[in-house]
Amino acid sequence: MNVKKLLSHIVILLFFSVSYAQQPIEVYFTNPDSNETVTPIQKALIHSINNASLSIYAALYDLSDPLIIDALCNAKQRGIDVKLVLESDRLSSTVKTKLEAFAIPIRLDNRKGFMHNKFFIFDNKAVWTGSYNTTEREAKLNNNNAVYIDNEELASIYLAEFNEMFQDGIFGNRGENSPLPFLFNKYYVKLGDININVYFSPDDDIERIIVKRLEKAQKSIYFMAFSFTSEAIGEAIINKHSQGITVKGIFEKRDIKNVNSQYIKLKVEGLDVYYDANPNTMHHKVIIIDDELVITGSYNFSKNAKKHNDENCIMIQSSRIAQLYAEEFNKLHTHAYKAAGKKRK
Repeated sequence: MNVKKLLSHIVILLFFSVSYAQQPIEVYFTNPDSNETVTPIQKALIHSINNASLSIYAALYDLSDPLIIDALCNAKQRGIDVKLVLESDRLSSTVKTKLEAFAIPIRLDNRKGFMHNKFFIFDNKAVWTGSYNTTEREAKLNNNNAVYIDNEELASIYLAEFNEMFQDGIFGNRGENSPLPFLFNKYYVKLGDININVYFSPDDDIERIIVKRLEKAQKSIYFMAFSFTSEAIGEAIINKHSQGITVKGIFEKRDIKNVNSQYIKLKVEGLDVYYDANPNTMHHKVIIIDDELVITGSYNFSKNAKKHNDENCIMIQSSRIAQLYAEEFNKLHTHAYKAAGKKRK
């Protein structure tokens, strides 16, 4: 991230009024057990799209949900400035044709590594990010999370990252790694009593920052991991377990077949870890530390996320937000534990 460019993209805008106001921070989880035609996470995102009054900029790994696509096209029709950065390997010709028919500008990454982000910027004032890809499957069948944050300063940070991709066509490693002390507070935002840090991969060496956060754990570490192959993060978690810190985790079941998965290593060390019980996909990339810090975003705990992909990782210091994520973790952990028990019988 170019700091000068970041400062140049800070924009001050008036906030629009809506029929019902979203809180400064809202958290959403999918519920694969529900049979809703339109899920709460879809409704929340569509609400934000429909209520944009100036602009919608989004960097999306996967865009195929007709409801979201229609909302974006409708926004463009009513004069909203809509711009998209999309992963070239995931964009279908049908979706591309429809977006072009509505004259929505698209920037594709066209490279080996993935543009793996899943974030929106609304009116240069609010950010939506998390693990949730904008597909029907992700909304209805897979376990995902998204967080909406109404903060102009945070939006300016994401806007600078978006513009590096959309305007400048810069993807992957920009060669701008900074010393860790600077990185630790590189993009810091305070929202009331909530502290927020945001980082972008591969430049910011997110793996190293996560390890440092884990090393500071005093009480507990809970994680939900779609892909967990990072040896550094695995070792940090094992070390905290050996110090008496409570550690619990859930792995996506497909990931444990990966030769580099940390599942077996953690299991052998006696950690309370299971693979998920969802017959589809547990897609979270979440760590909860000491019931106070939530780490989430698009960043998987993997080599590709560290070295090759464009990712974002947001760290939210808030006991209230941590409690919401802990409730999701406890639900999935209970399901995984029960499923493992049935297989043992």
